Amino acid sequence: MPANPFFYGRTVSGPAFIDREEETREISASLERGQSVILFSPRRYGKTSLIKQVLSNLEKRGLLPFYMDLYRITSLDRFASYYSQTVLSSLRSKADKIFALVKTLLPSLTPKLTYTEPNLPSIEVELTMEVLRKQSTFPEMFDFLENYCKKKKLKGCVVFDEFQEISGFDVDGRLEREMRSAFQHHELVSYAFLGSKMHLMRKIFKDKNRPFYNFGKHFELGTINAEYWIPFIKAGLGKAGVPFTSEDCLRIATITGGHPYYTQMICSELWERLAHGGPAPVSDLIADALQAVLIKGNYAFIEIWDALSMSERRLLYGVAETRDTALFSTEFLRKYQLGAASSVQRMVERLIQKGIIDRSETGYRIIDPVFAHWIRRVDLPGSKQ
Repeated sequence: MPANPFFYGRTVSGPAFIDREEETREISASLERGQSVILFSPRRYGKTSLIKQVLSNLEKRGLLPFYMDLYRITSLDRFASYYSQTVLSSLRSKADKIFALVKTLLPSLTPKLTYTEPNLPSIEVELTMEVLRKQSTFPEMFDFLENYCKKKKLKGCVVFDEFQEISGFDVDGRLEREMRSAFQHHELVSYAFLGSKMHLMRKIFKDKNRPFYNFGKHFELGTINAEYWIPFIKAGLGKAGVPFTSEDCLRIATITGGHPYYTQMICSELWERLAHGGPAPVSDLIADALQAVLIKGNYAFIEIWDALSMSERRLLYGVAETRDTALFSTEFLRKYQLGAASSVQRMVERLIQKGIIDRSETGYRIIDPVFAHWIRRVDLPGSKQ
C-alpha cells in the first residue's frame, strides 16, 4: 500500500500543493518587479505554503529570498535581532566579507565574528534596547539589504509571516513608521506581509492613519474551488484501491467548504480507513472521517465555546445553521432570541476581533468550517451541547 498522500498541519509543496496557480504567478511577478504585496486570510488557508512556493520561484530567477515568521516575536529588541540574524545568515557571501560590510553599512551595531566549528564563522550582532533607541539604528538595519543588493547587483525579497503580531509589541508605532520610511525607497528589495488575524491586518494596511496605508498590492486568499479538489481527491484516494466518483469528491469538498487544511485532513482520515479498514459504503466512510475530524478538534472548540456568552453562542448557532445570512434582519433576531440589532452589532465586532466570524459577500460566516459543523452537531462526545 502506498503512503498516505494527504498532508495537513505543515507547509506543503510539489504534488500536495493544490491550485493557487494564479496567485502564485501574480504574486511572484509583483515581487520580482519590486511591487510589495500584502497577503492575508484566516489561519490554515495555505498562505505559508503559497509564499514559500513564490520564494522558490524567485530564487530560481536569481533573487535572494528571506523568510521570517513573527508569530513568536514578543518585543522590539527580539524582532530586531531576529530580522538582522535572518538577513545576515542568508546572504551569499563569505562571513568575513559580510562582517566588513556590516561594519561599514551598520555603524550603530557592533558585530562579532564567531566560530561554532573550525572554519565555519558566523556573525552575531547585539541589539539591545539602548542600541535601538538610537535614531540611526532602524534606518541602517532596514537599508542594509538594499545597499547589499546594490553592491552585488542583485534583487531580494523579504517575507514577514504573521506580520500582525507587531501590534502586540510596537506600542508607539515606531516600528511601522521606520519600516515604511525605509521600504518605500527600496528599488531592489520587495516585501511581502502575511497575516491571519484579519481585523489586525486590515487596521495596519487599510487605515488611512497608519504608515502602511496603500503600501502594496493586496491579496485576500480564499478557499480552493471544488474543480481543483475533485481530481486531486479522486487521484489520491484511488491509490488506496477504492474508486471515488466525482460526486463523492464534490461531497467532501462541500463539507469542508474547500478549506485546504480540513480537506487534506478529512481525506487523510478517509485514506486510513480505506487502507486499514474493511469494505464499507462510501457515504459511511465520509461520515466516519468527518466524525473523526470533529473529535480531533473537540477540545479546542469547547475552549472557544466556553469563553462565549450565551448570546454569542446563539448568534453563532444561527450563522452555522443558516450560513451567509443577514444577521440583522428581524426574522433572524427573533428566531435566535438575539435582542436589539445594536447589541448584535457589538457581538459581531467582538467575534470578528476574536477571529471566529468574518464578513462574506452575502453576509457573515464562521471562518472555521469544521467549527460550524461542530456547532450544528448535538451527538459529539464531550461537546457539552
